[in-house]
Amino acid sequence: MYELLLQVDPRLESLQLQLFVVTTTVGAIGLLVARFARANDGSSPRIEGGDLLALDDAETTRSEDGDSPASDEPHDHSNNTDVDVETIFYETLEEHHQSAVAPAAIEWETRAARVGEQWTTTLYIAEYPDYPSDGYLSDLFTLTDVEFDVTARIRPRNQERARNELQEIADDLQVDADLERSVRSTYLQERANTAAATYNAVESGQHVFSQSILITVRAETRPQLREAARKVRSTLREDPANLTPKTALCRQDLALQSAAPIGPNVFERESIALGGAVGALLASPHNATILEPGGVEFGTHRHTGSPVVIDPFARENGYAMFVVGDTGSGKSFASKQNFIRSIEQSPDRIGIILEPLNNWAGVADALGATRITVGGTLGLNPLEIRPTPAHVQRAMGEDASPFNEKLDDAMSFLTNFFALRDISLNDRRTTVERALREAYLRKGITDDVDTHGNESPTIRDMMDVFEEMIETPDPFVVRSAAETAKLQADATWLLDQFRPFEAGGRYENLGKPSEFDIRDEKVVYLDLAQREGSVDSSTALTMQLLISLVYERAKSSDAEIVFYLDEARYLMKDAASLSFLETVFRHHRHHDLSIRLITQTVDEFFQHPESEAILDQCAVKQFHRLDGMDKHWADEFGLNYAQMRFVQDAIPGNEDTGYSEALVGVDGEWRGIQVRALPREKDVIDFDPRASAQSFTPPAEHSVSETNTMPGSDPADGPPRRSMK
Repeated sequence: MYELLLQVDPRLESLQLQLFVVTTTVGAIGLLVARFARANDGSSPRIEGGDLLALDDAETTRSEDGDSPASDEPHDHSNNTDVDVETIFYETLEEHHQSAVAPAAIEWETRAARVGEQWTTTLYIAEYPDYPSDGYLSDLFTLTDVEFDVTARIRPRNQERARNELQEIADDLQVDADLERSVRSTYLQERANTAAATYNAVESGQHVFSQSILITVRAETRPQLREAARKVRSTLREDPANLTPKTALCRQDLALQSAAPIGPNVFERESIALGGAVGALLASPHNATILEPGGVEFGTHRHTGSPVVIDPFARENGYAMFVVGDTGSGKSFASKQNFIRSIEQSPDRIGIILEPLNNWAGVADALGATRITVGGTLGLNPLEIRPTPAHVQRAMGEDASPFNEKLDDAMSFLTNFFALRDISLNDRRTTVERALREAYLRKGITDDVDTHGNESPTIRDMMDVFEEMIETPDPFVVRSAAETAKLQADATWLLDQFRPFEAGGRYENLGKPSEFDIRDEKVVYLDLAQREGSVDSSTALTMQLLISLVYERAKSSDAEIVFYLDEARYLMKDAASLSFLETVFRHHRHHDLSIRLITQTVDEFFQHPESEAILDQCAVKQFHRLDGMDKHWADEFGLNYAQMRFVQDAIPGNEDTGYSEALVGVDGEWRGIQVRALPREKDVIDFDPRASAQSFTPPAEHSVSETNTMPGSDPADGPPRRSMK
């Protein structure tokens, strides 16, 4: 057995580390005293020396022949230096412990005690809820303006004995309920049913524990103590705790002793708890905030006011996130603020915006974004493929095939194109797949990643293949000459259907090579050219195409890319788009691509298996006010009752409050935050290019001592970047 005692006294010029070693196998007792010199320069103490003092077995234990002194005789230490050292050691240690931790005096009162210079009152939990919520003491640990200690004692009970006791209690309560003939019988029956349910749980294997919780509240004055105790009691009574705290009347001395971390439980007030209740208690302590290096501030903790700083790129299970909330809840404002902070946090980070309703046009204009109008003449090639770096391919796995993924992506786009026009490919799908693969082969592109740097084919190249199938079908026949007629008929029909991709057609720009790149841009705004408030049936098709193009460019970019996708519900409702989108989400982190979805409802994430898989890839989840957050959806996202209610009642953003509320989840932990914007951020977010004939001009620069500078900016970095001019 080894007992390690660390003695530290700031009044001493040196430190002593005393290790008391008892070795029962050889019957010897040794005392090791090692002396450490205190370092004046703040470095670690150094060992000065040490002594090992051995105590003879004959001096401490009775010998077999009875020659050792009798235990009741006076013990003479005059000639026993070793025992003198031991005695001195313990006496000195006790004195140092007392002087270090014990107060000078204690005044006991009925409801409180004055311990040294502080007033204290100790509470105990008299009643617990039958089914406590996970982390039910979490709100207590966010009371930063109250000084208190929490001592929870959990002791395993003998399983068989506990089961017998519970059976007796359940039987007695049932007898009382059966004998009672008044209105009280209903109450007794409920207690009997609860006791029976507890017994059944233990019979089924649940472990039984004795549990006690003591809370010692501290303050400098009696009025401050009274107010602090009121706050603690209120927090313990409300959700999610739902406890019954009581003051230890006339027993403050016993309660304070029991609340000590190493003292015995002399208060002796315990309750029976099952394993689930113990787990709910142990889930309570957690960090109220999160401060990640390289992250951006999502908001401030609603209780403590401390910043909540998160880096989505630091997540091990993916860089994606989603934001959901009712109209007017503040989700768009918070998303725009997060976008601004994300791109300003790193000079090498690229920001991309894709949304169909022009709600981000002002932010894009204020940030000097490169605007790409999809409905215009700029070439956007749905068949474009980019090389996959070797390190990314290794991370994706040996069985991954970027070429096959691109074929699936292109077929998904073409399938949506026909679905948009209420046309089904049916058995013509095989002919489309044959022409698609042939178009890539003619550009020298195969499953070999080294060929993916070749010029990509276009849909017009596929039309050339259809034309050859009509004129010379033999090279495309697999086995039987009977295929010829079918092949020619399919190619003729498909050639006519692909006419919108020809020059002068509605989708003329989608039949040309892509004519834009993101590598040299800081911010890119993908404009779907929709009328304000209007989304037509081609929205999902166009959004899918743009996601594909961004994904391909992310492969060849060394920069981190923040990709905000607003009105994501249009994609989630389209089953034909989800297969490719799931692939993008599965591999996005290999390309340093952080996709951030914004939507108004959560039900679309559970309509298809692919959309659920996409949701699982979102490591950061942020809920603004959402009336539809009921128990069903709360269970799906792992929210407890208090968190569900917070989402239902979250304060929407408005000028009066100056902030909006949100619940943000990271790595399974949820935190309520308040989202506030700095003045310059608000100017960028609220900028309306239609209301001003001039481009955005930021407010005058302020001194570096002021706080309303852009997040992530550093005066030492020189003048602001072009995107903020």
